[in-house]
Amino acid sequence: MRIFIRPAQLEDSLNLGNLHQVLLEETSFMLMEPDELPRDAEFWEHRMASFLNDSKNGFWVAQNERGMLVGFLRMHGNSSLRLAHSAQIVLGVKRSYWGQGIGTHLFETGEQWAKTHGLVRLELTVMVPNRRALGLYHKMGFVVEGLRRQSIRYSHGEYVDEYLMAKILSP
Repeated sequence: MRIFIRPAQLEDSLNLGNLHQVLLEETSFMLMEPDELPRDAEFWEHRMASFLNDSKNGFWVAQNERGMLVGFLRMHGNSSLRLAHSAQIVLGVKRSYWGQGIGTHLFETGEQWAKTHGLVRLELTVMVPNRRALGLYHKMGFVVEGLRRQSIRYSHGEYVDEYLMAKILSP
């Protein structure tokens, strides 16, 4: 099955909300609990509009041949002058599409955009037990810069450490 990577659009709002819900239910490695985000179209449209209307941000979706969104990569830029050279990344891919190169393609697309927008540093956090994501991030050139101890607390009380990872882009 062919996958297309394209910029996210406001019209994707509800479908992105649905994708987020699936991701939250499929894995415990996303930031939020499954029922933490609203599911209504108005919430997602407002959230997307504010993100997409900021030129410091980048957002791409992975879409299959049937038009279903199966993954995303979001870059959140910084407004302060001393941090304007960097962006934070969030990535999510549906479990049934893991291992097909979608994360790699999303990262490549995002990195090209970052270079054309003057970004030098890309950052992300990843839960230490998320070995699959760690493998992808290392493959994409990210290195561990620090450990955030007990940074995530699941609703059942378990704490999880996170790595802070970054990549310095070459010109």
